[in-house]
Amino acid sequence: MATLKYLLQSKSENSQIYIRYSINRKKVLWRKSGFIIDAKYWSDSLSQPLQKTDSLKNLKSKLDKLNVFINEAYNEAVGNGVEITTEWLQLQIDSFNNKVPVVELDILSNYIQKFIDEAPYKQNQRKELGLSKGRIQNIKLFKNTVLKYEAEMLKGKSLLVKNVDLQFIEKYKIWMFSKGYSTNYVGKNIANFRTICRDAFKNDIEISTQVKNIKSISESKEPENIVFLTEEEQEEIKKASLNREALINARKWLLLGCLIGQRASDLLNITKSNIKVIGDAKIIELKQKKTGKLVAIPLLPDAIEIIESGMPYKISLPRFNEYIKDVCKEANINTQTKWRKKQKQGEPSIMVISPKYEAISSHVCRRSFATNFYGHIPTPVLMNITAHSSEKMFLLYIGKTTYDNALHMLELFGKLATNKENAKK
Repeated sequence: MATLKYLLQSKSENSQIYIRYSINRKKVLWRKSGFIIDAKYWSDSLSQPLQKTDSLKNLKSKLDKLNVFINEAYNEAVGNGVEITTEWLQLQIDSFNNKVPVVELDILSNYIQKFIDEAPYKQNQRKELGLSKGRIQNIKLFKNTVLKYEAEMLKGKSLLVKNVDLQFIEKYKIWMFSKGYSTNYVGKNIANFRTICRDAFKNDIEISTQVKNIKSISESKEPENIVFLTEEEQEEIKKASLNREALINARKWLLLGCLIGQRASDLLNITKSNIKVIGDAKIIELKQKKTGKLVAIPLLPDAIEIIESGMPYKISLPRFNEYIKDVCKEANINTQTKWRKKQKQGEPSIMVISPKYEAISSHVCRRSFATNFYGHIPTPVLMNITAHSSEKMFLLYIGKTTYDNALHMLELFGKLATNKENAKK
């Protein structure tokens, strides 16, 4: 039979009255009762208030009723096969004191998981059903970071949705920067807090009134360490002697990707059915997974040569990332390069200097296309193919500043003036 005893753990004027609930010799639960007392009016031997005043008598009466309440709930729980835990005990205390109990979805990490579970049924930016794999992965990483914060800063205590306010965001932001996370990743986390809280509000979960004032942050400095393959490096890759069929196949995807500028999720799903003929020209037509946009990319002679030598066979993204590093290593793409290396999931990335082939991943295809053709093809045409929403984002993507763009325009104006002068002559 479970037994309940009240105890104090301090001698102050406002001592908390604790409950020690013994289920058996091995299982003893502790929780605050929700009542306080001046320690000098407490009897340790009787485990109750001294009956000297009406208020002390009233307190004893409440404690007696709480004892009965918990024991009755215990008998019912045992009969129904409910596990008796400290959380169960806290729920009984809160119920007795007429407090609104914390339900499962009030806990932030639980609600984030609910958001992840319902991702296939949520509307995305294109007003279609289902969030992208990338977005879902971002939310999963966000949840892991929140759990890490709880473990380090809250001593394992769960963060409630309603406690996400401006003061909390500042503490969280400082913690993330102290752990070495990038400004952009910190900004994504803050934006995710706002998204999750707004979604919780739609489901009648209490949130802070300050959520609407939570502002994200982003990096204001110009980009650095843009990793791409130059035209000369692509030529070296093309000429490299490869013995493994898997590497030869990966090389085809890599070189084709540098010529059509698509994300790996679209590139690696291209088949012969995507190849179209318009007049004398050949194009690749596809619907981009991330944007839902239908694009047509003209095929340059080098791209046509790759396709006519035999379309590369399908390969998974992890294998592609693995093989193209080996391809570039065989091609001696080993210039010492500074780049940001990803750590395991949930860990901040770190800056490293290594041979360039180690920095190569699937993203190099789209970035090489944008970088190498910038200045040779009108920027709006490139943006239409790479699916960048603004010229500012496009320039950041290829490591160009607004000053680079201005200098490029001056160069074009100079050529235009020269052409006009020659026309007059």
